[in-house]
Amino acid sequence: MYRNLPADSLIPHPENTNRMSRGFFKKLRKNIDELGHYESLTVRRHPREAGKYEVLNGHARLQALRELGAERLKCDIWPVSDSQARLYLAVLNKLSGSDVPELRMNLLFALMEGHDEKKLSAHIPEGAAYLAKLKALSQEADEEPAEDGSSRPSSVLMDFHLTPEQHRTVSKALAATCERFDLPDMAVGLTKMAEVCLDALSASG
Repeated sequence: MYRNLPADSLIPHPENTNRMSRGFFKKLRKNIDELGHYESLTVRRHPREAGKYEVLNGHARLQALRELGAERLKCDIWPVSDSQARLYLAVLNKLSGSDVPELRMNLLFALMEGHDEKKLSAHIPEGAAYLAKLKALSQEADEEPAEDGSSRPSSVLMDFHLTPEQHRTVSKALAATCERFDLPDMAVGLTKMAEVCLDALSASG
């Protein structure tokens, strides 16, 4: 059941484990302030305080809307017990999907066509430096045609999983390579590592 509830009638669930970084919270608040839209909060009638409601989903939105001076908030009221509320809190952030990297990159490129990356970074998780790097990669690819004359992708994502030990080893090797050859970032460092490895294999073969 959906209702617009008074902001002062909403009480955060004391067992909520979800936390948002300050940087992401600022972006959330900015989006709500400038766009005027937000996902409804999920609440239940408070089990002990008459006229109050306990927040199950939307704690960061509640804080942002209060800071923005909202007096009534869009809420979806769920008739759930204490145990059901705890179960919902436990799975809240564990059953979400994840972005497909290539599709996410295409979306970012489309957004950057109509927005300055610094202004855009105030609304989305990616920072201005990351967006600027993507833009530079895109421009470099546009200036350099592929060998067969076909269109060249603006950049290519490599998506794979490492164990913690593998991650430590690769990170250490990347950092050492960047420092040794005075390279600007990890992408260039990874390419240099690959070149050194190919040269070594060619020399030994």
